[in-house]
Amino acid sequence: MIVNGREYTLWGQFVEGKERFIGGILEDLDDHMVRHAGSDGAKTEITDICLEPNGPTSAYFYVKGKSFTCGFDVKYGGIVAGEDGWLTFNGYLGHTWRIKMPATQTTPETQST
Repeated sequence: MIVNGREYTLWGQFVEGKERFIGGILEDLDDHMVRHAGSDGAKTEITDICLEPNGPTSAYFYVKGKSFTCGFDVKYGGIVAGEDGWLTFNGYLGHTWRIKMPATQTTPETQST
């Protein structure tokens, strides 16, 4: 996927394959107010995944949910180790969030033998 004349293969694959994640879960692991109340983090249903220009030389990757959105400038974010079944991202100042495919979605990793 090309944004601002630059190709973003890693982030573009999420946008181009977003139908696999729409309807799944977006969880903000750094929602301190929610965690203070005793929950693990704020969760919402994924409605879109986007990559857009962020100034003239970069791009902003984000996952949009029904209740909130998480994202980052691609210069400052990345994918980090996380729990099985989740894709975990780390953005600005260590902000951590993750996404999970809908339960009805099957992949080679989730198929039973």
